[in-house]
Amino acid sequence: MSDILSLPPELLSRIMDYVPGRDLPNVCITCKTLRDVVYVDSVWQRKCKQVLRRYGDLVGLWRRDFKYFGGLLQIKYDKGCIKGLEVLAPASSCVDRPLRKKDLFTISMASSETVQIVSVHNFPEEKDGRGGEGEQRPCILRVEKDETKGRVLEYRVTDKNYILQEENLTDLPVFSRWISTEFEDDPNANMYFPCYRRRGVDYLSSRHEYRWSPLELPSKDRVNVPIQPGLFKGTYSAHGIEILSLDYNDDLTEVTVTKITGDPNVPATKVSVYGILTSPLVLTLEQQESLDTLAAVPEHHVTEQSGLPVRQPFRVPARFERDNPDIPKFCTFRCRADGQIAAHSFQNPSFSDGHFVVFDERKFGMLWLELMSFSIYVRVDEKELCD
Repeated sequence: MSDILSLPPELLSRIMDYVPGRDLPNVCITCKTLRDVVYVDSVWQRKCKQVLRRYGDLVGLWRRDFKYFGGLLQIKYDKGCIKGLEVLAPASSCVDRPLRKKDLFTISMASSETVQIVSVHNFPEEKDGRGGEGEQRPCILRVEKDETKGRVLEYRVTDKNYILQEENLTDLPVFSRWISTEFEDDPNANMYFPCYRRRGVDYLSSRHEYRWSPLELPSKDRVNVPIQPGLFKGTYSAHGIEILSLDYNDDLTEVTVTKITGDPNVPATKVSVYGILTSPLVLTLEQQESLDTLAAVPEHHVTEQSGLPVRQPFRVPARFERDNPDIPKFCTFRCRADGQIAAHSFQNPSFSDGHFVVFDERKFGMLWLELMSFSIYVRVDEKELCD
């Protein structure tokens, strides 16, 4: 050690280039001299140049281009590396649960000169010895330019043993594990199974190859709006829980809820709910008893509002389906809205009458009149993305 410490500081700093970034904190605690060397800006500038110049601008949220279903990717700094995490809606029908995160890939320094990109995807976790927890696989990560989407991030695992074929996939243990993970003993599993079966086949047969586009979240600093913009989790009957983005037009007269994850009827990237804020409604409990009493509300039954929330009673009409039994009994805003519906493969899309209902800054709902159904949406807490 004394021989090393006798070297000039400039030479010691160059030696630090050969130490992986994750090991530099251990070097710091050996002695004061090496700690001072590690603190030299040039050491970190060279390491950052190798990784961040090429990959630092990937940090943020990305929307997956995946058939009907879409998806969400978060790239962030984590313990000396850049990590990509697949963000999934809560399992089963519990919309109040937090989002799930699964490690997808890591970008780190393999040596002083090389950057290592590996796939660490292990979802669903395998118990049969293949694809065990912590296993790393070679993968390709690159950014392409697309004329319509701009930047496109492509990810591909080259390990042939990891690639699954659609044929007979439902007979494999990995499919059973995926179904079990998604349902988590949900009592409504039988209702979800037909939709989830198709999703599981598509998801698992494409787990080796992803494409994403950048996702810009709307600003939360809006004045005189019934609920601030942001990410939400919403219930969609047999399709389960989906992730959506709520935002407003420039003059704050319209609210739009757009799908980030979707289903074969209304896919990801499509508008799910569209509301007109300039026509608020205030209804009594009696007016909400049934579809007939709601239909009897005059088309222009509006109230003058000063921009402040008007607390009013709320109930789901009789014979309407609901995916969540814990529905608030009061709301702060209500207006007429349109909800997009379509046949399988987004055939014959149309907008159906409904009511956009805000309960508080955390929850809003959509009353689908034609479908006789109620969907509830819960805000994605910032901690869910930071953890």
